[in-house]
Amino acid sequence: MYDLKLDAISLGWSPLDFAGVSMKVLKNHRSGGMTVMTKMEAGAFIPSHSHTNEDENVYVLEGDFIEDAATYGPGSFFSGAAGTVHGPHRSKTGCVLLTTFSAALDFVIA
Repeated sequence: MYDLKLDAISLGWSPLDFAGVSMKVLKNHRSGGMTVMTKMEAGAFIPSHSHTNEDENVYVLEGDFIEDAATYGPGSFFSGAAGTVHGPHRSKTGCVLLTTFSAALDFVIA
């Protein structure tokens, strides 16, 4: 039996530090990591960055996700080890991502 059952649609989106980017936390893990959904509105931008201690896995649920000038759609998957610089991220029409972080989240602009 699962220890958490959640209707993610019922959760509100929390704005992040970048215009048009918001997030909802689905689960905080014992490791300090988390599973989140990230929404990027049309035209949103996240600069190149890294995460010091956490590995990151990203799955595109809907929309167009632009990673370093290449466009990806639903079903695309990305994985980066702690310290890996990635981005910039953009979305032309908007997108929703499912992301897991293996440890407590930090954000270091490249």
